[in-house]
Amino acid sequence: MRKNLPLFLLSLILLAGVVPARAQSAARLELFALDASAFPTISASMDVFDPGGAFITGLQPGQVTLLEDDLPITPASLEELQPGVQFAIALDPGPAFAFQDAYAVSRFDLVMDVLIHWAEAHADSFNDELSLVPTEAVISSNLSAASFASALAAYQPDLQAIRPTLDSLSHAIDLVSGAGSQIGMKRVVLYITSPLESASIPALQSLTQRAIAMDVRVHVWVVSSPDFFTTSGATALKDLSILTGGTYALFSGEETLPDPEAYLTPLRHTYALRYPSAIRTTGSHTLVLQVESDGATLTSEPVSFDLVVEPPNPMLVTPPGQILRQGPDPQSTDFALFQPASQEIEAIIEFTDGIQRPLIRTGLYVDGVLVDENTSEPFDLFTWDLSGITRSGEHILQVQALDSLGLEKTSLGLTVNVTVVMPERGMRAFLSRNSLWVTLGAVGLAGAALVTTLLVGRRGNRHVPARKTGRRGGGDPLTAKVEEGSEERPRRALRGRAASALKQSDAYLMRLKEDGQAITAPPIPISLPEMTFGSDPLHATRLLDDPSVSPLHARLKQENGQFILADEKS
Repeated sequence: MRKNLPLFLLSLILLAGVVPARAQSAARLELFALDASAFPTISASMDVFDPGGAFITGLQPGQVTLLEDDLPITPASLEELQPGVQFAIALDPGPAFAFQDAYAVSRFDLVMDVLIHWAEAHADSFNDELSLVPTEAVISSNLSAASFASALAAYQPDLQAIRPTLDSLSHAIDLVSGAGSQIGMKRVVLYITSPLESASIPALQSLTQRAIAMDVRVHVWVVSSPDFFTTSGATALKDLSILTGGTYALFSGEETLPDPEAYLTPLRHTYALRYPSAIRTTGSHTLVLQVESDGATLTSEPVSFDLVVEPPNPMLVTPPGQILRQGPDPQSTDFALFQPASQEIEAIIEFTDGIQRPLIRTGLYVDGVLVDENTSEPFDLFTWDLSGITRSGEHILQVQALDSLGLEKTSLGLTVNVTVVMPERGMRAFLSRNSLWVTLGAVGLAGAALVTTLLVGRRGNRHVPARKTGRRGGGDPLTAKVEEGSEERPRRALRGRAASALKQSDAYLMRLKEDGQAITAPPIPISLPEMTFGSDPLHATRLLDDPSVSPLHARLKQENGQFILADEKS
């Protein structure tokens, strides 16, 4: 003991620096497994322990307060669950296990009987994850209770030759530190060994710190003669159990070993909670949990988490670059009859933060004015009323979206040209639109002229002296001699005027097929001194409906009896 005293004191000094809150007799509250994937609903789990380390059950939502970025929020739900436990037994026997009592029953047999009876009585319905880590044997994990009992019975080491090495403890801590099959599973290791040699104490202290960091409770059974219960190796094992929240038992063959079920039952509890988050900005946030229990307020350590929250991103789905509105015929001046009267506009609303949530409203804006709005599905379809557009021009289209979080965003503006084909102007258009009234007016004027002529002629005849009947044929228009050629002159004049009219449109443009044959469409008369051709009615006097035609494509002039066709940078 004198020789080992300096090493024993050194171990106490080293262990003093790793004593966590668990080693203190104080209640504690742990917040873990925070999940914001269903934002704005955030879920988490919590464990609450009293000063003795027992789990506090029966809590109600009113006893729990969440501080999200210091804003108090009451959970929407609080559910008490009973997940299983990640439990591993690390067997590290040695020569001390071989000692037999008066009935020739070794300490090893007594230990194995306790473990096998526990395994046979253990219910798989607890959903515990059982693992066996024996020294110098195959490690078995995720065993059923029956398989665990069989593995224990099959383990028959050479007790006189085997030496404790801490390897089984290290492997057991690693096994239970992995992610469990259920959220909130506690981690427990039962380490069964002989007192360690003083040279192994530093390695044990390192394992102690690792168990603390991984929140693993280590219960220790020290199997040996009572003479070794107070050695530095045995004391270091006791410190391991105390610092990790476990228990410590000494067994010489006469004591009663604890039931392993007592280690697991208090730990098969956890709480799952959900709450509506008030976060509306991207960044790092903190969450603190407070629980009122037995007149005291327990507060958890803050948990930090990053969250990306962006407003919905609306986008127009390629609206038409140009919309052509025109009447049913070139003479129509009633804009109510112009088509199209409306245009369907489609949009895409995406959530760039990856958090899908309901939309409250979407709107279509034209030149900053709301023209259509959706407050229910579908949110991505709009109708743009064009009936009020009577002039050609450019218009800026935008889509605005509002989500259930109150976040709003407006898309970039896209330009759409609306071309209104104006009705024909001039005398010809006027006569064409009012042909019926012009005809009726002409007929009326002609009738009025005829009546006037007849009336004037009748008055003139009343004042002309009567001709002498003795002059044969003199002066009578019915018997007067007609001069030769008197009827031919007016006929020639009429033919000349008709020929002159025809001559004004004696040239035409005809559309041809690829083989040079004429298309049956009516030809285009060249009736003006200058004509322009194109697809834009604002620039061309003659429209050609073809994708290959520019807004102003070509110009045709008549000069000195010739036709000159000029390209307009088509």
